[in-house]
Amino acid sequence: MRLLICAAVFSALTPSILPSAALAASCSERITFVQRVIDGDAKTGFVDKKVHDVMSRDLAEAGQACKAGDDAKAQSLISSTQRRHGYPVR
Repeated sequence: MRLLICAAVFSALTPSILPSAALAASCSERITFVQRVIDGDAKTGFVDKKVHDVMSRDLAEAGQACKAGDDAKAQSLISSTQRRHGYPVR
């Protein structure tokens, strides 16, 4: 019984104690998602073309890191780009 209770408590707490990167999407999925968001924002005029271009360049750099297998660097580049330009980081 104690083992069952411990297992239930552990499974309930596990998502909150794991690093958020472990729960996040892969770097390629995240790059695609953010690029789609900023493309839509540029179309609607929510973001200036210059900002869109800078963010797209930053995401391309993250894409290179992602393709090279450096997920941590890619995730960091994506997050820093989002923060710098006022987009929430998921």
